[in-house]
Amino acid sequence: MKFSCSLISAILALSVSAIPAPQNQANDATTSVAAVTSAPSTAASVASKTTSAAAVATSTEAGTGAGTEEGEGEENEVEQQGAFGRAIALGGGNIKTDTLFPPTDQGGFEVEFQNQAARTLTVVQNQNPTGAAPDGFDFLEPVSYSVRLRGGTRNLTLQKIDWIRSEASTLDISQGKIGRLCTETNTFVISDNIGELEFEADENELTLTVSNLNGEWAVFLPKAGAAAGGAAGGAADTVTGGAGVVPEGCGAGTLCRSLLDTIANFTGGATTV
Repeated sequence: MKFSCSLISAILALSVSAIPAPQNQANDATTSVAAVTSAPSTAASVASKTTSAAAVATSTEAGTGAGTEEGEGEENEVEQQGAFGRAIALGGGNIKTDTLFPPTDQGGFEVEFQNQAARTLTVVQNQNPTGAAPDGFDFLEPVSYSVRLRGGTRNLTLQKIDWIRSEASTLDISQGKIGRLCTETNTFVISDNIGELEFEADENELTLTVSNLNGEWAVFLPKAGAAAGGAAGGAADTVTGGAGVVPEGCGAGTLCRSLLDTIANFTGGATTV
C-alpha cells in the first residue's frame, strides 16, 4: 500500500514536470495580443477604403446629375422671341423650341414645337377677329392668332398652343379655354377633339396640345355666371326616361328638340326646357 502511494506520487510529479505550459502559454498570449492589436488597424484600413470609395461614388453621382441637368436645359430645349408676320425658323434634331410672341397687357401667345425635321413658323395677330366666340364664352381679349407651319404638321413629336398671363394681369384664367376657328361656321370651337387643354397654375398658363398647329386660335373665358347657369341649364336640359343629355344645338324650338320630345313621349318620358 505504501509502495502504491509512492508510485502514484512519482507519476504525478513526472506528469507535472512534463507540462510545457509556461513558455507556450506566454507565446500564445503574445500571439493573441498581437492579433487583437492588429485587428483595429485592419478594420481602420477597411473603413478608410470604404469611406474613400463612398466619397468617389458620391462625387461621381453628383457630377453625373449636374451634367444631366445642364444638358437638359441647354441641349434639349430652346426659347426664342418671335415677331408677328415674320417667318421664324424652328430647328430640328428633336430639340424642343418655344417661341414667345410680343405680349399684350393681359398676356402672351406662345407656340411649342419639337420634331426631327425643321419647320418654318409664321404667326399673324388679328386685332379684330371675325369669328364668333363659342356659346357661353367671351374673348379674353379681342385678339386671335393665325398660325401657319410650313413643312407639314403630321406626326410631329410635339405641337402646343400656349397663352401665358402677364404678371400685371389680375384675370382668373383657371377656367379659360383655347379655341380654334371653324371656317365653315365662322365660329371658334372648344372641344377635346381639337386638343388636350391644361391649366398650369404655377405659370398662370393655358396650354393646348394639338395634332395640327395650323389655324386661327383665340383665348376665351366663361361669361359672368356661366358656370352657375350652365349647371342649372344642364339639369333642365335633360331628357328623362333614360334618353340622356340633350345634345348641343338641340335647344327649345329646334327640329332636333322636337324629335327628342317625340321620342321621349313615345317611350313614356318627358323633356324640360
